[in-house]
Amino acid sequence: MDQLENSNITEHKTETKPLIRPYKGNGKNVILGITGTSGALYAIRTLRALIMNNFNVALIITEYGHYTLTKECGMELTQGNIQSFFPELIINQCSVSFHSNLDLKSGIFSNDYNAHGVVVVPCAMDYISQIANGECNNLIVKCADYALSYSKPLIVVPRETPVNKIHLGNLIKIMDAGGRVVPAMPSFDSNPKDFNDLADVIAGKVIDLLMSGRE
Repeated sequence: MDQLENSNITEHKTETKPLIRPYKGNGKNVILGITGTSGALYAIRTLRALIMNNFNVALIITEYGHYTLTKECGMELTQGNIQSFFPELIINQCSVSFHSNLDLKSGIFSNDYNAHGVVVVPCAMDYISQIANGECNNLIVKCADYALSYSKPLIVVPRETPVNKIHLGNLIKIMDAGGRVVPAMPSFDSNPKDFNDLADVIAGKVIDLLMSGRE
């Protein structure tokens, strides 16, 4: 426990980990939404996993998502500095593009863009509610709605606790509509060395679901 308590989560390891099974992304497009609930490290490690597996990532970060990334991880991600945080982008044949959560006419909805799936991590409960009820007032929810409409993989990673019946009801709605839920509940049977390992457990499960039975 002392080792976990003394971990510095701002030091982001980039070597391949067995906690994340390797896949051939082959340039598939994945939409990744990051909301402002606590747990920004889960988003960082999921983004890293997608890059390491050669997915092209359309990245949507909410206003409070940017705040949480800065507060919890010391990272202010922009199109101009993304390679400094993820040098794998220089080597791997993939890309990360930034999109405004307010842009409901984003190019990722053009006929030329084919999204393999949508991931929202961490997913705040207000976004869970919006997705469950198809509100589509912002780009993240619109992308989630698109995934459900076209039977694409949709994976949400709620982190907030405790949960109430409203939260659970909304999660069930998403599952009933075809989405998958990966609560941010990392296991310890892999003997994690630091917080990055714990986050990689969740990132690995997200990638597994993203690729399961999908071509």
